[in-house]
Amino acid sequence: MIPLSVPNISGNEWTYIKECLDTNWVSSVGSYVTKFEKTLAEYTGAKYAIATSNGTAALHISLQLAGVEKRGPGCYSQYYFCRYC
Repeated sequence: MIPLSVPNISGNEWTYIKECLDTNWVSSVGSYVTKFEKTLAEYTGAKYAIATSNGTAALHISLQLAGVEKRGPGCYSQYYFCRYC
């Protein structure tokens, strides 16, 4: 089997993972997510930044913000697969 994604956990990642497990913040919210959103907003000069759990959720929010209505005109795929090379 060829793995889809092999994690590269080194440095402080183990400390961060342990803190999330110890504080029961293993989800799409928590102090690290909030810190990431604030840092990204400051870095880009945006008023807000929103972290999503996956690319499909990000595309969904982007379409909503662009004013695309449900069942509105456009070409949409039922399936998305995002990969960063």
